[in-house]
Amino acid sequence: MLDELIATCWTTAGACEPLSRDDRSPLLIRQRVEAASQAGFRGFGIRHGDLMDVEESLGFPAFRRILEDHGMVHVELEFLGGWSSDDPEVRSASAGLRADLLRAAEALGARHIKVGGVLAEGGCTLDIDRVAARFARLAEDAAQAGTMVGLESMPFFEIRTPRIALEIVEKAGHPSGGLFLDVWHVARAGVDYEDIGALPARQIVGVELDDASQCITGTLWEDTHNARLFPGEGDLNVKSFVSAIKRTGYTGPFGVEMLSTEFRRLPLPEAVQRAYSTTRSMVSSPA
Repeated sequence: MLDELIATCWTTAGACEPLSRDDRSPLLIRQRVEAASQAGFRGFGIRHGDLMDVEESLGFPAFRRILEDHGMVHVELEFLGGWSSDDPEVRSASAGLRADLLRAAEALGARHIKVGGVLAEGGCTLDIDRVAARFARLAEDAAQAGTMVGLESMPFFEIRTPRIALEIVEKAGHPSGGLFLDVWHVARAGVDYEDIGALPARQIVGVELDDASQCITGTLWEDTHNARLFPGEGDLNVKSFVSAIKRTGYTGPFGVEMLSTEFRRLPLPEAVQRAYSTTRSMVSSPA
């Protein structure tokens, strides 16, 4: 499946506002799926807000038919945070998202759900054992819904590196839970790609590609939402990252996650086609 690419949620979302309280796409879901299919993608990603709109307007059975009719064999849902928090209010809010995403995953036959930790503010500490136990329960819920959960480390989360995420995943010890690796988050956390190449393939649920300048624009939070570049057009050495992933023995699909102010200004067909073509050139390069 290494030759199959997923258009992650932001890649087809058009002129949305990812840093606002409402990050839903202004585009019709059929238009987004058609653009991804025409570009060559075999997978489609969607976020919770858009997903709930689709359930209300079309229903999940009709949405699944649209995806299947357009050759989408991989469905990706996101994003679930808060499940690892010790704050009861945060975990309560997360529980509602969790129920929605799991219900949708079962109805759509989703390959996986992306999950992450909480923002590392106020000197928060990470209890690996406690978080691993919670991740194990989350993975079991995913298994019951016929899907997987991929834990994505991010440099501004308390789970900031793949190694920390791997420790949680391995302590959890559930086959439906693994790692999710995005080149942006890996590079911005200062992780050597050689370390990525040493990760066990059995623990990798998914991989995402994009790119960025060596210089950070604003905060890391702002940079990740507003300044990403097409794979191969920045300074993150995406080919080396892909080579490291291939050395693990990973055989699943690659996603492309495009997030930038400039990208959101492009017409949808052009944006999605460029995302596909640039990512394809990275994945097709020799390992």
